[in-house]
Amino acid sequence: MGNRNGLLVQTFLTEASGRAERDAAMLMAEAIPPGKRVTLGGDKNYDKREFVRELRGMNITPHVPQNTTNRRSTVDERTTPCGV
Repeated sequence: MGNRNGLLVQTFLTEASGRAERDAAMLMAEAIPPGKRVTLGGDKNYDKREFVRELRGMNITPHVPQNTTNRRSTVDERTTPCGV
């Protein structure tokens, strides 16, 4: 979804697997032309080490809330101001 006006940008149909949303997001991210820094927003279920690392390797800033429920977040101060 576009954050500014809530327009649907792209969609994928996936089988529920516990990681289907992240897999679909990665496919969509890979289709973004390289060169321009972009952000990718998601909920706290996108706060996974492999997902965040791959996005950063593609020059994409993950804009997701930290998931600190029973674990340490992989999203750090580069994405969250003042570590909040």
